[in-house]
Amino acid sequence: MVSDSSPEAHGIPSRALLRLLDTLETSGLDPHAIVVARRDGEGGWNSVFECAWQPYDLTRPALVYSVSKTFTSLAIGLLEAEGMLSLDDSVGDLLGLPNPHGLTVRHLLTMNTGHDAEQIDALRFDVRKLLTQTPAATPGTRFAYNSDATYALSCIVTALTGERLTDYLRPRLLEPLGIGQRWMKPAFGVEQGFSGFHITVGDLVRVSTLLADGGRHDGEQLVASSYVGELSQPWSDTRDPAQSPEEAAANDWGLGYGYQVWRSTVGFRLDGAYGQFGVIDPERGIVIAYQGSTLETQRTLRAFWELMSDVSDLPLDEDDDAFEQLRERAHTVDSWDARDALAPAPDGAIDTTDWRLDDADGGWRLALPSGDSVAVASDSWTAALLPLPAPAQPGPAVVASPEVEEGTAVPIAVRGEAHADGVRVHLVVTASPHRLLLRRDGAGALHAAWHTVPLQGPGLETLAVPEWVDEQA
Repeated sequence: MVSDSSPEAHGIPSRALLRLLDTLETSGLDPHAIVVARRDGEGGWNSVFECAWQPYDLTRPALVYSVSKTFTSLAIGLLEAEGMLSLDDSVGDLLGLPNPHGLTVRHLLTMNTGHDAEQIDALRFDVRKLLTQTPAATPGTRFAYNSDATYALSCIVTALTGERLTDYLRPRLLEPLGIGQRWMKPAFGVEQGFSGFHITVGDLVRVSTLLADGGRHDGEQLVASSYVGELSQPWSDTRDPAQSPEEAAANDWGLGYGYQVWRSTVGFRLDGAYGQFGVIDPERGIVIAYQGSTLETQRTLRAFWELMSDVSDLPLDEDDDAFEQLRERAHTVDSWDARDALAPAPDGAIDTTDWRLDDADGGWRLALPSGDSVAVASDSWTAALLPLPAPAQPGPAVVASPEVEEGTAVPIAVRGEAHADGVRVHLVVTASPHRLLLRRDGAGALHAAWHTVPLQGPGLETLAVPEWVDEQA
């Protein structure tokens, strides 16, 4: 919903917000939820605009992929403030492992371990191997995106505190920010750190405004301002040498990397796969929290930059007609309306041998390999909880644990429509950025492909969450 005061009162044109919605919806960017917030003259924050596209919900925690990394970085900042580590400490000393190449906490934070992409692919979240494998370059001299480095940071948090990452953060950061009980996917006895966190778009706003205010929230310094100041600096050179200067200037992934955040055309950002963003402009006091699903994430960011270019530092004249349109739009947006703009990923097809879509009660019924079935209507979304189709197998990405096991739910919502070529159904996994696009052809055969492919495996089981996570919505 939109806050009672108009966007114009906060220096943001309602028509610019309407244009943003149009861009997100008509360009196949698959928006899920957005909050635009602005700092007021007294140092507080106001939600200028917020909405969620059905079947998504502002209050439902969802997987934000590498946005998780920033929370891991903040845990390191808290440990530093408590005197439990220094950023120049040897990782080997902290974990009791050999460290012949001298990797430090700072090397992990900035992803400057010296390993190249091929070496990183072979690490498979083995911290001992990360530390002992001879890097292609001297640590501190070469950036390569490295989730293994962030995983090692999560290991450090647990080694020093005896707590899981989110348990350590809860009393120090999450609870003071008003972020409730949240779940991060485990990996080898600790929490992933690099991914796996399930939070709401409102949670994303809260941590983004904290960073915009230098680690301060409601008059309390939760994270040291010195750490937040360092966190947002471009410690790592991320430019692609193959790009021309013009191409490099238009690439928001080539502007530098800090302590688990990216520098941006405007300010800096938390950044998760397929378009999970916390965009922060500390100087002008603007935050955009966003959840969506697209491979063309640069286009999403450009839409944000266009909006921010229209922002004034002073209140604007009221635009009652545009404000009323915006209020109405916020209550009616639905991802179904942009269904024709969503295409299957080239590598997104999955096996539907044991799936079935039957005509039923003026709609359809989708039967799944688990033995469960769900009604599919054409005029509304139907929500359901599916048991985990099969036990998650131990491994670097899908890790068996007491919290993710057979019987754990995959929250979904489905909707369909008849077409000349058969029946089309969208199956949205609402605790994630992902949706399956299903088509029953004229011969009755069922085909399915992800719109964006889950990073930790194409099966529904990789998106399972403990049932209490879905119950928070």
